[in-house]
Amino acid sequence: MTRYRRYFLISWRCSMMCIFLIGSICFLGIYLFFIPKTFNYFAVLAKIKVKENIDLSLMERSAFPAKEYDKPETAKKTISFRSNVSSFKQFLLNRKVGGLTVNAAPFASELNYIQSFRFVINERDICNEITPFLILLIATKADEKQHREAIRKTWGNESVVPGIKVVRLFMLGVNSKEQNEALLRESSQYHDIIQQDFLDTYKNLTLKTIMGLKWVATYCGGANFVMKTDSDVFVNTEYLIQRLLRPLMPPPQYYFTGYLLRNGQPHRNNESKWYMPKEVYSAERYPDFCSGTGYVLSGTLASKIVNASLKVKYIYLEDIYVALCLKQEGIDMVPPPKNDLFNLYKVPFSPCTYNRLITSHGIYPNEQITYWETLQSNKYVCGK
Repeated sequence: MTRYRRYFLISWRCSMMCIFLIGSICFLGIYLFFIPKTFNYFAVLAKIKVKENIDLSLMERSAFPAKEYDKPETAKKTISFRSNVSSFKQFLLNRKVGGLTVNAAPFASELNYIQSFRFVINERDICNEITPFLILLIATKADEKQHREAIRKTWGNESVVPGIKVVRLFMLGVNSKEQNEALLRESSQYHDIIQQDFLDTYKNLTLKTIMGLKWVATYCGGANFVMKTDSDVFVNTEYLIQRLLRPLMPPPQYYFTGYLLRNGQPHRNNESKWYMPKEVYSAERYPDFCSGTGYVLSGTLASKIVNASLKVKYIYLEDIYVALCLKQEGIDMVPPPKNDLFNLYKVPFSPCTYNRLITSHGIYPNEQITYWETLQSNKYVCGK
């Protein structure tokens, strides 16, 4: 019996050693299997964190955020951030700033969200009854009410030329809730404001222009001509219509003219107002473009430019961006009939000079009224 007990003890010890050895091997296998997974997990988290820091830094320096409103008095709730790569870009596009959800139109990105903004104020029925001969798209900001009032009384008056239908639209983004509520009141009075939910900044002028052209293409595609200009520009709409546009009737399919600039070079100095990094625009020359202070195009071109914007990388210099869209569509700009019709700078006022130009830049609201009234009282003195 003692002999069998001794063998039993030996077998028991062997079994324990085998169990311990098998357990050790299993533990080692599990350890070796999960360690790479763990490192890989933390590597992914690190990459996401690095991308977050880079992209947020880029957005803080040069992105163009846009506040979204369902109604002027309520702000949308921001979506929660989910820590994975697939949701990271969406997180950037819905980043909470100052308690409001904002969209980011990237300064330099492979993504193009130029079409993603929505109308906060719209005038969709203007062209229902009569197709306009000319649509005036005027870039302005919320605090420029005096500019808008002066334009309404002068060259932006929709009955400026008897028998010619003119539509005036002021284009805006959004700023504060209070300013937006004031714009709603102004819009209900005049019905000449369109606004989308991007932040109204200088570097969002491209968004503003594409908004206006998209409005034309969507709600007023039959318009003969469109003019894009700014609120500090004097436009001699009478001369524009009578001397430039009416002789073109019927309107050419693709017509685009203004103050034509050729062989422009990008500003690479980051202190310049028109700074253009190489990673955004790598070419050493811009295409020929018409200054955004005032250019005229056929109504049919609005939809062509809007469609091209789906394929052309975003650039905040709107006049160059429009030129790139035209180039994408293979459309050339037309030099104006006379070099002094469109002016990039302020032209010293005299009735005879202003009777024969289309634009003059850098005009204050009181000057708009004075110049216009003087032209009306002296329109026949200088002859034709």
